[in-house]
Amino acid sequence: MSQSTHPVTQQIEERYRQRTPRSAEHHRAAQASLPGGDSRTIVYFGPHPLYVDQGQGQRMTDVDGNVYLDFLGNYTSIIHGHGHPAIAKVIAEQSARGTAFAANTPVQIQLADELVSRLPYVDQVRFCNSGTEGTMYTVRAARAFTGRNKIVKMEGGYHGTHNAVQVSIHPALDAAGSEEAPASVPDQPGIPGHVVQDTIVVPLNHPDAVREAFARHGDDVAAVIVEPVMGATGTIPADESYLRLLRELCDRHGALLIFDEVITFRLDYGGAQAIFGVRPDLTALGKIMGGGLAVGAFGGRADVMALFAPPAPKMSMSGTYNANPVTMAAGLAALQLLTADEIARINDLGAQMATGFQNAFDEMQIAGQVTGMGSLQTIHFTNQPVVDYRSMCTSHPELQRLTHLAMLNRGIFTAKRNMFVVSTPMTGEDVDTCVAAFAETLDELRPFVADEAPHLLT
Repeated sequence: MSQSTHPVTQQIEERYRQRTPRSAEHHRAAQASLPGGDSRTIVYFGPHPLYVDQGQGQRMTDVDGNVYLDFLGNYTSIIHGHGHPAIAKVIAEQSARGTAFAANTPVQIQLADELVSRLPYVDQVRFCNSGTEGTMYTVRAARAFTGRNKIVKMEGGYHGTHNAVQVSIHPALDAAGSEEAPASVPDQPGIPGHVVQDTIVVPLNHPDAVREAFARHGDDVAAVIVEPVMGATGTIPADESYLRLLRELCDRHGALLIFDEVITFRLDYGGAQAIFGVRPDLTALGKIMGGGLAVGAFGGRADVMALFAPPAPKMSMSGTYNANPVTMAAGLAALQLLTADEIARINDLGAQMATGFQNAFDEMQIAGQVTGMGSLQTIHFTNQPVVDYRSMCTSHPELQRLTHLAMLNRGIFTAKRNMFVVSTPMTGEDVDTCVAAFAETLDELRPFVADEAPHLLT
């Protein structure tokens, strides 16, 4: 029986259609002026994407009036939920005073000071408008500082949408080469060949592979860029020993170590670099530091950041909305609300959620893995430990897709890749509701598993 015609598939998809007819109408209308009716690839899914009307706290309401617990938070960025009154207040106040000027404003100093005071290995920062821009400038700065071109990145590592990092994010395994020495595969058409040639791909958490890469290319490597917890690949934590090895290899070969903390900054008051105690030379930031508005930043060692320093910078960097005062005010308010105690609380809720998910797998006798750290967790339909990109690829893709839709049908909003994110408005009761919905989903999916993935029955 094909998966598309399996009774469970039809049941879940039909229930979604019945709940969301106005979303379907909006999607049809959008296709007249937007390619495929879309401006953000990651939020598209079939049978049709969801359209949201409003959000408040940990909940949001779609255009059909369905209410969801938001366990995604705009892909980790809305850490205080929707419409937080303190953040909304400073946005309104700053907007009334002006939204953008071709000049500096004092609030950028306050937010910069807040970041520098939190992150143990960041001496100075510069602001931009997205995490993509943040990683773009770190890679460019590393190349300028070292005079080298090659970068080392993790297979499956996502660092935004600029050319330099659009390599081997989701490579087809039949084109990805060996596990210990992955091929560098352009992630989509339009990536220049020289970018692929200058990108050395290694698997996360494989020490011998990265040692061999440096043995071959070490004198040409400008930087290693790594997420301490890989996000798009399934919230897979790096081993502390692996990060320490990256630090050692960079020091030995004169390369810089870049931490992409666009997502992981939320995990500790001082980010993942404080958790692991490993010193990056440069750090890319975004997401939670904008208070729900578009934001990015990068920072690190003062001698590297001096490349951008007026009056005679070696590297020019301007952007119409860099350090926009509304964003700076919102970001400062968001970080001031994000105390060490609040971070610890939502991390504990994330651990509670992970335990609940794993218990549900066990009780339903379906093989599954839960990976993540603190307030970031992802479920995988596989009987193999998930430690890197290739082990993540063993997760059953149709079960992931159906789980996403089935959870939406039960009022739980999450990523189509089954990533779950805890925000500060949430309580233990919210987590229990999510875990109960997942257990019900597994029960609904069990006939599909029996027919289409019997190897996952335990």
